[in-house]
Order: sequence, then C-alpha cells, then structure tokens
Amino acid sequence: MKILTIAVPSYNMEKHLAKNLLTYCDERLADSLEVIILNNASIDLTVEVSMEFVKKHPTIFVLKNRLSRGYGSSINEAMRDARGSFFRIVDADDWVDTEQLILLIEKLKDCSADVVQTHYQTVHMQTGEIRPSLFRNIEYDHVYYDLVTCRDNVPCIHSIIYRTGLLRENNITLQDNIFFVDEEYVILPFLYTSSVIFYSFNIYRYLIGNPTQSTSPNNRAKYYKHREKIIKRLINFFKIHEMNQGAKQYCFFRISQAAGDHLTTLCMFFNNRKQGRTLAKEWLNYVQGENQQFYNAIRKKAFLLFILNYFHVSLSIYEKLKKNLLQN
Repeated sequence: MKILTIAVPSYNMEKHLAKNLLTYCDERLADSLEVIILNNASIDLTVEVSMEFVKKHPTIFVLKNRLSRGYGSSINEAMRDARGSFFRIVDADDWVDTEQLILLIEKLKDCSADVVQTHYQTVHMQTGEIRPSLFRNIEYDHVYYDLVTCRDNVPCIHSIIYRTGLLRENNITLQDNIFFVDEEYVILPFLYTSSVIFYSFNIYRYLIGNPTQSTSPNNRAKYYKHREKIIKRLINFFKIHEMNQGAKQYCFFRISQAAGDHLTTLCMFFNNRKQGRTLAKEWLNYVQGENQQFYNAIRKKAFLLFILNYFHVSLSIYEKLKKNLLQN
C-alpha cells in the first residue's frame, strides 16, 4: 500500500530533474512511496531523464506524458490518480531530504489528520545560502482541530501534505494554463479541513533566486491578470461555501493576504507606476464590490501602497521598509 504520493510537474526541466528524482531512490521507500512525474509537453530531455528512473525503480516512479504544458491540469491528474493515502507536490527544480522523508512516511502510516505540515528550507541558486523555515508556537505530533496555528505557520506548497481523500471527496481542482495556482492549492482544501498536525521533519529543499520563476517581481507584474483570476475564484468560493468557524477564519485571513499582496504587485512591481496605480484602484473597487470584509482588511495597506507608488519609492527601499516593519 502506498502511503505517500509525490507529484513532480515538469516542463523542460532536464537540468534539475535528476537531482530531484534521485532523492526518492531508496529501497526503503519502494513499498510506501509513489512519485508521479508529470511531463508537461517538454521539448528537452525530460522524458529520457524520467525513464531512467522509471526503469531502475518501477515500484516508485510513474511517468505521465501529457500533451499540455498546464501546471494546474497536471496536478489535477496527479490528485485523481494518486495511490498514496497522502499527497504532496515537489516542483521539478526542488528536491527532498531522503532520510527525513523516510521518517515522515513512518509517521504518516498512523496519521489521520487532514493536513500535515513539515519544515522546509530555501536554497539560493546563485549564492548557495540556506535558510530554514521553522514553525512557531506549536506542539509537534499533536492533532489540532482548529486552524489558529496555521496563521502563525502559514501553509505553502513546500510545507504542506494533504490526506488524499480530502482532495477527492471535495473535488479540489486547480485552474489550468495560468501561473500562481499554488495559491489555490494551499487555500481551497482548507475550506473543508478540520484537523492539522505538525511534524518536526525538515523535508523540502526549495530552490530560489531564479529570475524566471513566476514569483519574481517582473513576472508578477507581467502575469498580474493570472493572479487576479486566482484570487477572484478564492473570493467566490469563500462566499458560497459553508465551513466551520476555524476554517472560515483561516481562509478569510489567507484570501485577505492574497488580495493585499496583489495590491503590492500593482503598486510596486510595475515599471509604469501610474498604470499600476490605476489597476490597483480598479482591484480595490472590485474587492469592495465583492466583499466589504475583505476590503476592510486591506484598505490600510492600500493607502500606504498608494503613497509609496505616487512618490515612486523604489522596490529596494520598499523591501527594506517592509523588513523593518516586520521586525518591529
């Protein structure tokens, strides 16, 4: 029986993929781990690299060759076909710590929580600098039946594991052919979540510092309409779904964060600040029209961002100001 399914979506990742896949090549994982490699219409050697691992470890690796480059649809396919009791994503340019993964799977064998959170660390592509991301104010191995702890330890794609049944029972799907769907992935399931557990394992290695990543300021500005489409869907789901109080409070917190963060993109990441300010006003009006509570949650931030935008405060100075505000 497979305990954990890991989805590895890949588009033209031949330079990174082998490093990722090597971290699962341990015979101790043969019975409990499934790794689904999703080749999203790559035109490099992604298939050849993947097949080497499938041939050597057929009980662990599954290769799915897809006709679409879509990240969202590839994750939907993996969630649908997963044989593991639990499910997580590891992007093709990232990797995991094998020994920590083995320990985690032993824990998952007896886990009944909807959501599992584990530590991760960032690795800077250019400098090699490593920064751990650790949890605060939690008790490990304790099942929480509210989501208060997730506000201090915000789930992200690098930390989160879902019970596969939670995803399927509630028909969780991601939008396709757009960036930023990981935001849907780390929020939508929480509409239905009733329990979360934290483990002390440091599993995920997240490669940062790549200017082509969708989270870079340039790409966030370039694909701002993608982000709006994501957040609009989240707001709509929040409006129409009934949920327990803990889930409601947590999802409101996360969606408010996303709506406010999008204002940062529009006000600070656009080279044409006037255009960004105009789009930010339109976004603020949209949020107010959809949900006054979300508007109230972000209007103070909006006021400050409009001032910084109007006076053309540079992005580097903005980052320093933000850092100082977070420390104080």
